[in-house]
Amino acid sequence: MNGTLQVKVSTADGTMAVSDAAVKIRDAQGHTVYALTSDANGMTAVVTLFAPSRHFSLSPHTSHLAYSAYEVMVTHPGYIPQFVRGVRVFDGEGSLLPVDLVARTPRTDRGDSVNIVEIPPPGASEPINFPPAGAVWGRW
Repeated sequence: MNGTLQVKVSTADGTMAVSDAAVKIRDAQGHTVYALTSDANGMTAVVTLFAPSRHFSLSPHTSHLAYSAYEVMVTHPGYIPQFVRGVRVFDGEGSLLPVDLVARTPRTDRGDSVNIVEIPPPGASEPINFPPAGAVWGRW
C-alpha cells in the first residue's frame, strides 16, 4: 500500500518560492527514505511512501493506524531549518506539505536554531507545546 507526498517550500507567509532547499524524509525508524531538492517553484518531486491499507480506516474495532507518519527536515542557507514531525501519508492519497522558512537574521536566529513543528495525531485535544527557539533536533 502506498500514498504520495510532495513538499512546497516558501518564505514565511508563503509569499515566495524557495528553490534549492534540501528536503529529507525519514520513516518512523529514523531512516532517511528520500533526499530531495526544491525546484524554482519551491516544489519537490512527488514521492511514493508506504502507508497501511485504507481498510484499517473502515473498521472502528481495529488498533491499526490508517496512515504512516513521517518526519521532514527542510534546510537552505540563509533560512532557519524546519523540522516537521507527524506528517501523515494515507494509502491511495496524495499529500502536499507546505513548509514556510524564516530568514536567518540576528533577531530570528542564534546560529543553531531549528523550527520544530509537531502535527498532532487525529483526535488530539491538547495543544502541542513547541520547544523554544534554538532547540536542536538530532542529526540529519
